[in-house]
Amino acid sequence: MTLLSLIFAGASGHNVSIVVLILVLLGVVLFLVGFRTFRQYRLIEDTPQIPIRSVAMGLVHVQGKSTGGTPLKSPLTGVPCYYYQVTVEKRVQENDREEWKTTSTQNEGAPFYLEDATGRILVNPQRAEFDVVRTFTGEVCPPALFTIGSSPRKFDETLGVAPPTDEHLRAYLSGQVGSARAALQAAGMPVSGAMAKTLAVADKMQQLGVSIGAGGISMDFGSGHYRLTETCLVAGRACNVLGTCAENPNPADESDRNLIRKGENEKSFLITTRTEKQIERSLRWRAVVMIVIGAALILGGVAVGLNSCGML
Repeated sequence: MTLLSLIFAGASGHNVSIVVLILVLLGVVLFLVGFRTFRQYRLIEDTPQIPIRSVAMGLVHVQGKSTGGTPLKSPLTGVPCYYYQVTVEKRVQENDREEWKTTSTQNEGAPFYLEDATGRILVNPQRAEFDVVRTFTGEVCPPALFTIGSSPRKFDETLGVAPPTDEHLRAYLSGQVGSARAALQAAGMPVSGAMAKTLAVADKMQQLGVSIGAGGISMDFGSGHYRLTETCLVAGRACNVLGTCAENPNPADESDRNLIRKGENEKSFLITTRTEKQIERSLRWRAVVMIVIGAALILGGVAVGLNSCGML
């Protein structure tokens, strides 16, 4: 039985309009995102990579080493970086099957200089699209009296630091409440004290496996199974930047007059650790796949609608 036949069979009766709407809308979204990705691919292909010394106002494509400024410290691996993102997922049971559900995403970026043999230029990473190296991904299983083997882990050994332990990962999970308490205390608001005490209680409850959320109170008493993923723009490593060169409003000296940021008219702003060829290949295939699948879904939705009307 073909996929289209299965769609026809499942779209009988009053559900047909919903199926048609979902297929067409999803197809249109994928189609448009695919064209946007293809446009980004053509921008990178048509914008030649130039030395930093030769940049002019407007869209530029440069490559160099990230340096200068004050690096951040990534939460899981602790490496100096200018951008990090940590995604936390929890293993949940839904519809008689287990799947990963994202519970939180934390990211932060800091300005840095991109430097090559000809000079350097400031990069303001605000609102940039990042495609950077995955420094760590690993699971944290519920504590057990006896364990066989270890949780799956992937770690970038070239970082020169030790991988995070289970204790460190659990401390990060419980520390998300602690960071909120610290932010309240730093705010100096009149109600900060009372709210901080409330968060302190929540922190203790979380350490016991009791969490409070929009869905009510969850008491798993340490039985949560989590997966944590960290990606970073590691300080001192090579990266490619496609963005808009503009005047630096706060230059440090005569050689610091320009910066790269997200443009007002040209919205493409990509910071990646991939090479130019890798970027082009990845974007091209992503664009082709999304455009083809989007078109197939649109045609499938139209076919379901025509079939329901007896015209197919």
